[in-house]
Amino acid sequence: MIPISVCIITKNESENLKKCLEALKPYPFEVVVTDTGSEDDSLEIARQYTDRVYEFQWINDFSAARNYCIGRASHNTILSLDTDEFIRPFDWEALQDVLESHPKSLGSIELFSYFDVEEGTRHQISRLDRIFNRRYYQFQNPIHEVLVPIGTLKPSSYEAPISADHVGYQGTKEKLKEKAERDMALIREEIETDPQNPYLYFQLAQGYMLMRDHAGALPWFRKAMDLGPHAGEDYTLVLLYNYASILLDDNLVEEASRILPFHDAYADNKDYLCMTGRLYLRMGQPLKALPEFVQALSAPKYSFEDTRTPSYYIGFIYEMFGKKDIASTHYENCGPDHPAAVEALKRLKKAHPFG
Repeated sequence: MIPISVCIITKNESENLKKCLEALKPYPFEVVVTDTGSEDDSLEIARQYTDRVYEFQWINDFSAARNYCIGRASHNTILSLDTDEFIRPFDWEALQDVLESHPKSLGSIELFSYFDVEEGTRHQISRLDRIFNRRYYQFQNPIHEVLVPIGTLKPSSYEAPISADHVGYQGTKEKLKEKAERDMALIREEIETDPQNPYLYFQLAQGYMLMRDHAGALPWFRKAMDLGPHAGEDYTLVLLYNYASILLDDNLVEEASRILPFHDAYADNKDYLCMTGRLYLRMGQPLKALPEFVQALSAPKYSFEDTRTPSYYIGFIYEMFGKKDIASTHYENCGPDHPAAVEALKRLKKAHPFG
């Protein structure tokens, strides 16, 4: 068996910490917790689950805290988690198999990030590199830290069979504002030293998004776009999606068309295709919108969109064309719990009461 140390840094999140540690109990992990200055009972909670509890003086550097934490572990193979991430049940043997097959690679875990909207709770699915051998990788960057190779090792990655629920984007407005402002202060410091990095402006915009301040986010999304983000970067799809969403909400349709040149890179992504489909509709081009939604039906990748969104919009477009039978079929494919599709079916029935 390849022994694994789970390394967690925490501060003033005892309730989440308990849930995080409880989810780890069924597995033979070594658990290492590093506290960065809690004033609640986080230290007491941590000691109920592990005897490897340490304290680190906070120096406004997440990477420094994480590297300190992994340095306290007994094992070289590390799973790094945040306090507000709770792993779901998984196959220990399957994890062992991929670790054995990828000894010098980064393992990404699937993260389900939940956030509250007016309609209820939604989630975003992403993959983040969290499993690694500390002999080959360490954390870098004070904020939004990333794992980088030590020495000349060429980084590689694989998908680990682990998923986790992330609740860090939920909570009161006051709590989210406090978290966002803390992170944004660190990001602004990073921008001073690396002003041409689009990722930093993207993260600054995301801070405003966390506070649900879309007007505040937009100038920083624009700056990130101006600097030319690369399609291969993990954050770029989120940038395109959030940027275009705000612009369409503000009826800035022409500016939103800046996302269209990324089509080849994201032709297999449901989120991107649904966004470009909506964009074409707002541009008054339903014949261009329709193939976007048709392609989205079978697109294998998605993070944000309801998987029924393509069917709804295909129905909407066929309704525009007067093809009520085809429209009804696609609305029905959305199921009885899709409010917009249900309303559309009622509308069609009212317009054509005798079928």
